[in-house]
Parts: sequence; structure tokens; C-alpha cells
Amino acid sequence: MLEGLSYIMGTEIPVVLVNVMRGGPGLGNIAPSQGDYNQAVHGGGHGDYNPIVLAPSTVQEAIDMTVLSFDLAERYRTACIIIADGSIGQMMEPAELPEMQPIQRKDWDWATNGAIGRERRVLSSIYIDPVEEEIANLRMFKRWQEVQKNEVRYKEYYLDDADYVVVGFGTAGRVAMSAVRAARQEGIKVGLLRPITVSPFPYDVLDELSQSAQAFLVVEMNMGQMLNDVQLAAKGRLPVEFYGRPGGIVPFPDEILSEIQRIATTELSIVPDPRHAWAERMAEILK
Repeated sequence: MLEGLSYIMGTEIPVVLVNVMRGGPGLGNIAPSQGDYNQAVHGGGHGDYNPIVLAPSTVQEAIDMTVLSFDLAERYRTACIIIADGSIGQMMEPAELPEMQPIQRKDWDWATNGAIGRERRVLSSIYIDPVEEEIANLRMFKRWQEVQKNEVRYKEYYLDDADYVVVGFGTAGRVAMSAVRAARQEGIKVGLLRPITVSPFPYDVLDELSQSAQAFLVVEMNMGQMLNDVQLAAKGRLPVEFYGRPGGIVPFPDEILSEIQRIATTELSIVPDPRHAWAERMAEILK
């Protein structure tokens, strides 16, 4: 399927894809996971391309982002991917469908809608000449720069005075919100940044937060994939800690609260890969 995605991106036609992530690798299971982050944001098929990737945390957001995805895909002639997980995919909660709108057929100057009264249009992802392929790559990147400029989306909670910032997307961000509220009741100045677009990633807002916060805590339902993007945004200014539950396990708020309490009462240092210490702690917990 990833080769097909690469062909779509190379042809510059809009498409909306939904990935309800499950535990893996291998055959895996049907339990909730966020292990496809790298695949959607940094991986995929061969070549240079950047899809728009949205991460809902509620059924309502999943509905709203689906509507938004079609608009974004058409506007930028790109793939827009929604990465949910098994929790959101199977969850039942109140939600409202948007008002239905009449279908408006657009005559894009690139669409192959029948060459009647005009020259034919040819859409292809085949650029045998490397010079032509390079030109196509640069054209797509210019469009991606517009996406980065105009389409970064995120939610902020309790960040005005936060000494510690939890970063989580989708269900992990939703669970982290409960932990942040509990920590606030204990007097810990902690906030939450929940990326809505994980591609383009909200690097600038994390860059700004890294100049005032004492530490970041990345919470994911995987082995630490968004972690690399948060570290990139932090630029080595402050410790970036990690807490993950891979394989289809959804963390409880108390688990994340314990991590918040730990970083608020421990003298932390900046390390290249905080997953090593996390793995040691998890080994003790899972004994």
C-alpha cells in the first residue's frame, strides 16, 4: 500500500486516507496503538514527499478532521492521512455530524475530467529523466512550505505558567489531560500540548515553550516515535523525558501522573535517548 501512496504523491492528486492503528509489528493485534506515527509522518513509500497527517483524540474530532482532510487534500494536491487508534475507532460517545453541503464540482486546471474543448491533461508519476524528477520534487516541496506556513494545528492546556509540558497526540494526549488536571490539583505547574497536525508538526510552539519550561514529557502509545520530533524542537535546551505503552496498551491517567510527579521532584539531565531509562523503569513495573 505504501508504494501506492508514493505513486499518488508523485502524481500530485488529492487523496484522504484513514489509518486506525493497532498493535504491532508483525501480525500484531487489534488493540489500540500509535505505532504507525513514523510510517505516516516520516516513512511511507520511496522518494521525497510530505503528507498532511491529522491526529484526532475524540470521535467528534475524527468527524471534523475527515471533513477538513478533503479540503486540505484538494487545496494542496496531496495526501491527507488521519491517524486514529483502536480506542477512537471503536469508541461510542456523543458527536454531531456537520451540516450536509451540496456537492460542488470544481474544474481544477489539473483534473482529467474529459478533454472537451481543451488540450488533454496528463497526470503521471513517471519522471525517467532525473532532472525532471528533481523539478517535480522541488515543486511539491514548495507546496509543502505553504502547508507548513498555513496549516499547523494544535491544542494548548494550562501552558501560561507551566514549568513542565506534557506532549501527546490522539488518545495518549486525551489520557494525559486527566493526569495534567490531577497534577494541577497537587500544585504542580504542568500543561499539555496536543498536536492536531503531527505533519506539519508544531515545532515553533515547542521551540518557544522550551525556552521557559524546565522539562518536556512525551507520552505515546508506542516505543517513542513523536519523541524525536519533540527533541528536535527542544534543540537541547531542556530535558525531554518519555513515557510509552506499546503493543496495544492504553496508559491510565495515574501512570502519567506518576511520571509528572517524578520529573517535578527529580533533578533531570539532558540525554540523547530517554527511552533507555524508561525501558528500565518499565521492566521493573512489568516484573
